[in-house]
Amino acid sequence: MRATIRPYQHGDLASILQLWEQTGSVPVGHDGLTLDQAVELMNANPPLTLVAEREGDTVGVAIGGVVGALGWIYRLTVAPDGDVAEVSRELISELELKLAEGGARKVATVMEQDSGSLAVLARYGYAAAGTMRYLERPLPAIGAAAPAALEELGAHMIGPGLWDELRGLDEAKQIIERRVILPLAEPNLAARHGVSPPRAIVLFGPPGTGKTTFAKGIASRLGWPFVEVEASEIAGEGPEREAKLLAESFTRARTDLASAVVFVDEVEDLASARTDERKVSPSVTNEFLKQIPRMREHPEHLLVCATNWVRRLDPAFLRPGRFDHVLPVGAPDAEARRAIWSRYVGEITDEPIDVDELAAESDLFTPADIEFAARKAAQRAFEREHFEGPTHRAAQEDFLHAISSTRPSLSTEILDSFSEDVARFARY
Repeated sequence: MRATIRPYQHGDLASILQLWEQTGSVPVGHDGLTLDQAVELMNANPPLTLVAEREGDTVGVAIGGVVGALGWIYRLTVAPDGDVAEVSRELISELELKLAEGGARKVATVMEQDSGSLAVLARYGYAAAGTMRYLERPLPAIGAAAPAALEELGAHMIGPGLWDELRGLDEAKQIIERRVILPLAEPNLAARHGVSPPRAIVLFGPPGTGKTTFAKGIASRLGWPFVEVEASEIAGEGPEREAKLLAESFTRARTDLASAVVFVDEVEDLASARTDERKVSPSVTNEFLKQIPRMREHPEHLLVCATNWVRRLDPAFLRPGRFDHVLPVGAPDAEARRAIWSRYVGEITDEPIDVDELAAESDLFTPADIEFAARKAAQRAFEREHFEGPTHRAAQEDFLHAISSTRPSLSTEILDSFSEDVARFARY
């Protein structure tokens, strides 16, 4: 079961003191803070202390603060008898978001060389600076007015752990990691080898295969704000007004945020092939096409467009001058389904589960289908205990029942069509 991350409350103090005593943080922790100093920081105003709670028990606490443009992790403590890596990741992810919203451009921490938290933080991108035991990690340059800018644009920061949570679909993940993320994350190395970091990409594949999640994963991996431009939200305003709203959305994403992943889902609504049946106005399509080269002028902005129907797009829209890569995101194979099932099974139950059987029985399931079926199995176990009294959590039969009662989103015809699209349109 995942821990719940929430703000610190004064009633948490007793359980946090027990946690610190259990982990050897009393009277002085590995961060050099005395008990009095840690409690004082925890009660600072504004408070930036997060508590990890699982089944009513405090299993972790993170204390942070912002000084100017520098965010600090003053103390990170996780119960040693739990899932240290997972709880640490959740605490660090949530605290970094709070620090970025407070105007921090970089996060730092100081602790003893032999501290267990040293290895945990290093795993999440923190590196020692100089000869001191000082670790730091840059945050995206989203500006001093970050919270207001993010809110007005409908943008948000994605926690740094999402990319690692994308289990399964390893082929698509590897392509995106190498062709998209690495050149953007390491621009100096890319320049050394004459590699141009991408500015715009298209993700295509059957519905439910995770294109939106991959777009958010890119933002998570880069530490950039995620902005979604939804064509449906500007529809119905009349062609000229729609074109103006579309231009305003892109302009603000470029000018108000120093870096951003700008995501357009169902891009066929804006750039479908020019036929008499096309629903979108030519003025809207033309405005969208104007915005693409403008987006390409900004090195820390990435345009990600997604479509279920790549063959419906205007061929001119897909040309290399506009999009650097056209990347397929296909259905999960048996190994990928097994990885996805393992993730949800671990959250839902502690009963012995044959994940290989679940993967075999869920052929033609998308990741979204698997999540739906997993939640259905959990709901079945919940209802059983509610109506019949105490019993076990979700078991093998619950998952198999959920699979058999879930209609898969895919079919052999859809997969055959996708294979044809890969051969015809994929470019990486």
